[in-house]
Amino acid sequence: MMKNCVPPSFVAVGQGQPGGGKGKALLAVDSELDLVHKLVPATVNRSTISGDAATRAGALEALEQITWVHLACHGKQDQDQPYNSHFVMKDKHLTLLDIMEKDIPHAEFAFLSACHTAVGDKETPDEVIHLAAGLQFSGFKSVIGTLWEVDDAVAKHVVQAFYENMVKDVEDGGFMDCTKAAWALNRATHAVKSKVPLEQRMVFVHIGV
Repeated sequence: MMKNCVPPSFVAVGQGQPGGGKGKALLAVDSELDLVHKLVPATVNRSTISGDAATRAGALEALEQITWVHLACHGKQDQDQPYNSHFVMKDKHLTLLDIMEKDIPHAEFAFLSACHTAVGDKETPDEVIHLAAGLQFSGFKSVIGTLWEVDDAVAKHVVQAFYENMVKDVEDGGFMDCTKAAWALNRATHAVKSKVPLEQRMVFVHIGV
């Protein structure tokens, strides 16, 4: 149940073809975005930002207005300057600092389908500032991140099973409940045992409510 009167909104942001040699192409991103769009209830204000529109500014603008976000792209943890940890967009990096400086008033849930989004600094494990934690600091109550590199083609199976579990009991006119995310991830990793190797099931972690 939403605490405020703002209708829930969901954006899927994906960048599979980062410009300027910022990483290899992620060939499964667009089909992952299509999949997520289909699985999120039609009662929700859904949008997708990808390709040339998935810029730093475009992603930031979308974040300010949404309740839920799904990010599919390259992610990079900066061990020396954690606030420079970033998601790779078409033009410039979308950094952790960029996100933390934004007011995201309706934030509830973020799924970070990118590499290394929940990896802390081995030197200071008790002072973890990573991308997933940064989104939590920004107001997202529930966040799914990754511990190491994600195989984007395989990750799609986990993503599909996760959202199927999230929408399972959503009644007409209702919306997904972010407090079900940990349970839905657990169910998803069990559901894809035959399709996804163990290390690609373990890569996803949940933080928050």
